[in-house]
Order: sequence, then C-alpha cells, then structure tokens
Amino acid sequence: MASNEEKAHRRARKKYSCEPCRRSKLRCDRQDPCSSCKNRACEDDCAYNIGKTAHVVASRSSPRPAEITPHSSDMVAAAAPITTAPACHDFSNARWDAVFERPIQNMDHAQLEQTDLAPQGNIHLFFPFYIGPRLARNDLLSKLPPWDCCEYLITQYFTLLSPLFHVLHGPTFEHQYCTFRNNPSNVDLSWLAVFFFLLSMAVRSIEGDDVLLAKLWPEPHAQDATVLSYQLRTAGMICLAQDNFLNNHSISTLEALLILIFTISHDEGVDKGWVLLGMALNIGIALQCNVDYKPPDVTCIEVERRRRCWAGILLLHTYQAIMFRDVDIAWLTKLPAVMPANVNDKDVQEHVVGRPSSQPTQMSVMIFKLRLFQLSNRICSRISNPTQLDETTLVLLDAEIAAEQEKWDTTFLSQGRPSLLDASSNAYWSILQLYAHHLYLLIHRPFCRSNSNSSPSKYRPESKTRCIRSGAALLDFHRQLCEDQRLRHYRWLVYGMTSSYALHGAVALASCLLDRTGENFDCSPYRAAFDAAILRVEKLQDRSPICKKAYPILRHFQTMLSPDIFLWSDPAGYEFGNTMDDWIDSVKWLNPGSDVWNYWDDILNVDGALNPP
Repeated sequence: MASNEEKAHRRARKKYSCEPCRRSKLRCDRQDPCSSCKNRACEDDCAYNIGKTAHVVASRSSPRPAEITPHSSDMVAAAAPITTAPACHDFSNARWDAVFERPIQNMDHAQLEQTDLAPQGNIHLFFPFYIGPRLARNDLLSKLPPWDCCEYLITQYFTLLSPLFHVLHGPTFEHQYCTFRNNPSNVDLSWLAVFFFLLSMAVRSIEGDDVLLAKLWPEPHAQDATVLSYQLRTAGMICLAQDNFLNNHSISTLEALLILIFTISHDEGVDKGWVLLGMALNIGIALQCNVDYKPPDVTCIEVERRRRCWAGILLLHTYQAIMFRDVDIAWLTKLPAVMPANVNDKDVQEHVVGRPSSQPTQMSVMIFKLRLFQLSNRICSRISNPTQLDETTLVLLDAEIAAEQEKWDTTFLSQGRPSLLDASSNAYWSILQLYAHHLYLLIHRPFCRSNSNSSPSKYRPESKTRCIRSGAALLDFHRQLCEDQRLRHYRWLVYGMTSSYALHGAVALASCLLDRTGENFDCSPYRAAFDAAILRVEKLQDRSPICKKAYPILRHFQTMLSPDIFLWSDPAGYEFGNTMDDWIDSVKWLNPGSDVWNYWDDILNVDGALNPP
C-alpha cells in the first residue's frame, strides 16, 4: 500500500485542467491562459488550483446560486452554482457551444452585456436554458410594438415573407390574433412566441429608409431594425422558455421554433440553428406531423398545419445537408409522410381541403423548394464521395436541375420574363434560381479546372462554361436583390445566405478566369460583373458578417486578375489554382461564420506580391 507521504504527494499534484475547463468538462491544453479560455473570452478565470484546499477556497468564494423560480427549475436541474464572472458561467453560451459544437447564437455573454441587443433589466438569455426572474405576462406584452405597428408587420409578413417558408395557416393566425387582442392577458405563451418571431422576421425585411415604421412606432430604439428585430426575437425565446417548451409543446411551439430557425439560418448561419432543429424534429414526431394518415378527431386545418411543419423540418435539414455534407437526411425524406397541399390558405377549411390549383399558390415556393432540396440531398451525398460523381451522373443531375428551372419559369414568369405586375413572383423566381446555380457549381466544380493535379482526366470544357455562367448568374441575382427597388422588401436576404451564394459564385468565377489555359472567350463582361460585386460586398460589410470576412479575400482575387500589378511566383498559376480549388471544395458555403475563411490570412501575399503603386 502507498505510504501517507505518497498519498499527500498525489493530492498535491498540479491539476491537468484549469478550473473553467474542469467545470465545463472541456479539453485543456494547459497553457497560460489555455486556448479554451481564450476562445470563450474568459482568460482572467484561467487558473490551475493545486490541491484540495485551494479547490475548497475557490468554491467558498463563489456567491450563492441565483434564485430560480419553480417554473424554470425544470430546465436547469442539476445546475452548478452560478458565479458573477462576466463570461464563464457554467450556463453561458460558450459553455453550451462547446457541448453542442454547432452554436445557436453568435454572441457570447460578455458581448451581449456590451450591446443594446440584450433584454432590458438584469435578465440574461441562455436559450433554451433560461435563468433569471420569471417575467409576468404584462412585462412580456410590454415588449410588443403598438397595435398599428403590429398589424402593419403582420401584413408585411404574410404578403411578402411567408411564401418563402409557409408554415403558418394565415386565417388560423388571424383568428388567434383577434382572440389575443380582445384578451391579451390570457394569451398562450407558445403562440405569443410565434407572434414575436413573426414580428422579428418582418422587421428584418424593413430597410432603414422605411419611414412608415418610424411613424407607427416613434420611440428611438425602434429606429434600428437590427436591434429591434433581435429584441423581439429575445422576447419570443423567453416566452418559449417560460412555457417549459421542452416538456410542454404544441403545434404553436413547433411553428415558433421553425420560424426562429429559418430566420437564424438566413441571418447568422445555418449551423446556428443546429441544436434547435433537433428539438423541432423530435417535437414534430411527438405531434405526429410525419404520419401518412389523418389522425382521428383532428380537423383538416390542423392536419395541414402539421404537414406544413414537417415540410419545414425537411427544408431546414436540407440546409444542414448542403453545408455539412456528412449529414445524410435520406431517412427523413423516405418516411411515409404526406406533404402539404398546393393550395392557398383560404382553400384549407375545417372539414375539407380544396383541389390543387394550376396557378401559383401561397404554397408554390415551399413545394418547389422541397423538391429542389430533395435533389440537393442526393447531390450532396454524391459529391461527399468523389468516386460516386462520374460524368454520366453529372449529366443526369444537371438535367434534373434544368427540369426544375423550367417549372419555375412556367409558374412565375410572364412570357419568359419577370413580371412587371407581380414583384413577389419575380423575387420568388430569383431566390429559387440562387439555389439552382449553387447546385450547378457544386456538381460541375470537380470537372471545370483543366490543370487540376488531383483529377486531370475529369476536365470538361462544358463544366467550365457552366461554372462561369452560374457564377455570373449568382452575382446578377445578388445585384437585383441589392439594387432593384421592386425587390426592396427582400433586400434583407443579402445580409446572410444570399451573399453566401453570391460569394460562392464570385470565387468560382475568379477561379475560372484565373485558369488561363482554358478556352478562348471574351472575359470582359464577367470581369465587370466580378468588380461590381466587390463594390456591393464592400458596402454590405457593416450589416453582413460574411461580406466583412470575404471582402479582403475577394479584393485579393481582384488584384490577381490584374497581371499588370500582380507578380506571380508561379507564372502559369498552377500551384495557386490547385490550392484555391482545394479551398473552394472545403468551404461551407451556407455558413457565413465558417472558419475556413481564416485560411486566407496567411496566404494573401504568399503566392505573389503587389507592386507599389
């Protein structure tokens, strides 16, 4: 047996992990401070206590746990004591980011405290694990805009935004809203969350030059759409948390989650909604949204609401499949679920659902997107394994994308051109085209570079032509959403995912233009489109995180396309071209916060040098 002296020596040895990493069960590299604490912005708390005494002293110095109401205690069972450290709470966003790997918010606790986006008062939101005093319903209702402003935003949502992700049944929502307005104090919290998220999304679609919002809500904090949208979203998250939605859920709970995830995916990145999407999937299964029969004693309206939610779950999972190509959602698409009817909301009655219309409906975009995203899943499963994407498969997939485009043209165009009378149809067609050209780039990229060392035998001139055209098309649709005044209500899309698509197009186009051994063609129109896109990206930096990260990279590509001021270390550009191809294939194009952009920090001036002006 070990002696007492040996036991004392063992107890006194230095801990392998710092205290924050030990509490959070994170891997610690034992630096001072460690990398984990640096990433979570809590370097000051990175300490290595020695022996049991120091650990006890540290524990005694912690304040008493904050008081938790009985309602919220279910959500934080077995929680560790909460300290007052600014950024190292065991329940901080960074803590849950480390556990879940794919975060649900892009700002940590310290950042929230330093901005106007945080909720009013001493309430800190760690969704879905909300810790703080329980808010009375009147306090939640006080965060709503005035009634006139609410009704303006509701109209904006159902007229312009809802068809992009049509999970709500308009007449049902209107009935619920009227009931709520007649008796606000008796509102169901899950429906109130739907209302807050709807308002938040509608506010995001309003540009700074919209004077009507200022007239309807003249308070100073309502003039910044970004701040206001986040505050409304925060209120909705508090509603779900106080409703104990992890155990107490309804169809309204699921609708709220889906609208929230859709907004987050477009604004902040697809990966930010990863954990919430898992919750939504399980709630959808629990509510029998995926069954292929009509449950007894359920109205046709309730059946369609469930089917729309299931379609929304499939669409959001496909976002994940495109970005994380290791995510296979084939099992979801194979479930015997019935998709929602292609009808307008007014055709869905309590006891009957109207026949599908030959004309565009409020569900048309949703159904087209669902078809396209099912195709996307098959494409991503192919390109994740290069041996499964041969020329024959490429031609078949290309034809399937083209067939979908023909259906959109028939539905949304007027005599082959965007309608002058219906700006919404023009917007829906443009948004669908973004998805199509993104898929074209994904399948043709492996075949378009003539000097690729990895697969020289796969080169197809037709694929290079397709990449050039699709890259230019993505930039043109981005231009329309930025500059066309008829599409101004859809401009909010360019701050997130749409700019990701445009940047994919810009990088692919630059790669093809830099490949100077390809076919001879007039590159001046494409170069002009590329230069114009960079100017737009520069202007969008203040409102778009992806544009801020990508702007210096695209500026470097722009310089490389000007051989009179760029000195190539490799005159033919082969080495850089292969490096660029590897990078393009690894980028998660639907994730604006992807760390892959940081890859260029050490490469911007390695391949060549800039001549002084």
